[in-house]
Amino acid sequence: MNKVVVSFLGRDCPGIVHAVASLMNELDCNIDEVSQTILHSEFAAIVIADVPDSLTVETLHAKLEAGLAERKVDLNVTTRLLDGSGWGDAITTEPFVVTVDGPDRPGLIAGITGVFARHNVNIENLKALMPGGDKDGHALIVYEVALPASVDPALLRAELREEADRLAVRVSMQHRDIFEAVHRVQPV
Repeated sequence: MNKVVVSFLGRDCPGIVHAVASLMNELDCNIDEVSQTILHSEFAAIVIADVPDSLTVETLHAKLEAGLAERKVDLNVTTRLLDGSGWGDAITTEPFVVTVDGPDRPGLIAGITGVFARHNVNIENLKALMPGGDKDGHALIVYEVALPASVDPALLRAELREEADRLAVRVSMQHRDIFEAVHRVQPV
């Protein structure tokens, strides 16, 4: 078995996840992990799957495209082998959650992610809610990041605050364990 990464991007419609999952099942692919979302009317999913040795990446790609076209599902497909290596494999990191909120304006994501990039902080998950089209809209952006042990959290926090002041937004940075403890929903 080989592991592959397959991404799907296109117009959302009912049955789209079933189309993808059933096609992969028909090709004897076992879905190992999947993340899917819809932004406005656009569907996006990334799938990690085990595929039989007899199925090349090129053949998998061609069969997925053909199967989706046959089902009249409008998705672009990319495929590649998963080599198993990733950023941070050889370094120690700590998980943090950074939230940014304030008036929506161009450059919010570019400004904050520029600070992350200068400190070699990897963004592992990003969710941005921006109302769009409303000049007085409120933006909320949540970053889950991996902070290398070599990075001083106090220094990073100070640079994030400087950038947030420049952008006229609020920023908060908490270790993921603290963030989850504070935001955990308790039974009543």
